[in-house]
Amino acid sequence: MTETETEQVKVQIDMNGLRYEASGSIEEIIPQVLQFLSQAVPAYDIAKRLVYVPDLAGLADKVSDFAKMTSTGQLLLNRSELAADKAISMILFMAHLAQKMGKRNSDSLSIEEIANGVSKAPKTIRNVLVQMQRTGGIERPDRGSYRITAKGLMQLEASQINSAPKGGPNE
Repeated sequence: MTETETEQVKVQIDMNGLRYEASGSIEEIIPQVLQFLSQAVPAYDIAKRLVYVPDLAGLADKVSDFAKMTSTGQLLLNRSELAADKAISMILFMAHLAQKMGKRNSDSLSIEEIANGVSKAPKTIRNVLVQMQRTGGIERPDRGSYRITAKGLMQLEASQINSAPKGGPNE
């Protein structure tokens, strides 16, 4: 099989008496399928505007200059100039991603794991975690462990990571 053949997809949708068939590259087909769904299911068009689905690949690209994951699922932040809240968001996002990729059993991290990952003192981490939890960017699923929330993912997506000044939360 050539590279071109592996990128080709064929889609067939039968829905409420409407039929859609197409084939081509993924880049060509996805917008066409979304257009069909918008016409076939008017509520879909409204829902896709209101429902948040994190762009995990886009976020991974965004944080790749700052955070890395080893093949064993260890999380590393390689830039220390980030504000503590952004560093914590990144390391928790990486835990979320590692869990989705099957590299970790959980998307939660302990204070010690976060502190080691972002190279900041546990006391600093605790103080920032309290503020981040208040604003809904993270949650505490179990005593002593934290994970990023959908709101935290949305905030990380919207943030300007590359221009992050040094300092603490809420910058």
